[in-house]
Amino acid sequence: MIDRFEQLLKENVYSQRDLDNSVALVSTGANVTLIIQLLWFLLEPMTIHSILRPRKGLPAFTEGLVNQLAADLQRINLLGVKKVVAATLPLLGCLPIHIIPPNTYQNCDEEYNKNAKIHNQLLQKAVEKLNTDDGNKSTFVILDLYNAMVSAIDQFRQNATNTACKNPLQPCCSKTVEYICSAEGLCSSPKSSFFFDLAHPSDNGAWNVIYSFLQVNLRFHPL
Repeated sequence: MIDRFEQLLKENVYSQRDLDNSVALVSTGANVTLIIQLLWFLLEPMTIHSILRPRKGLPAFTEGLVNQLAADLQRINLLGVKKVVAATLPLLGCLPIHIIPPNTYQNCDEEYNKNAKIHNQLLQKAVEKLNTDDGNKSTFVILDLYNAMVSAIDQFRQNATNTACKNPLQPCCSKTVEYICSAEGLCSSPKSSFFFDLAHPSDNGAWNVIYSFLQVNLRFHPL
């Protein structure tokens, strides 16, 4: 994508004025991370012991991933974008896709949350270094999706009055057909649910609340 962006600049699709008034948002995304962790799991020796033991090699792999991400952030800035925002990984272990029976969507998977924290801590250090190398400016900013999601889930639990919506980890869509939610698998109040399906927060129930916490984050790091 950065190669494509650079090509567009060479073709004068965007001017320097456009770049001066733009903010770049960079995110590895939960879906990408899920795939990486799945591949890591499949590449390990498939034994009972390997399934149960912590994935010791994953932190080192994450460090390489964050190093590449930091290089990409710097490259975008060198192409002329004055402000570059890096999003942290969200609360991966609380995605319904990781909460399997007999849990019944009551508790998050702390192993996934631990891996997300490792990624985010490394990203925070990388961004701090980029800003230091840039003369202690605030060119690079962290968008803290992880803690915004923690706060949003806590608020959802505190404010829930409908018994059908008290559990934020319960997805609204319980049945899909070819990756599309079927009508009979839809909850009675989609707008009140926190998660729409196994991996995505709902627009009304979750993202509005998450965004309100992100606004506080950005208030301390104006764009």
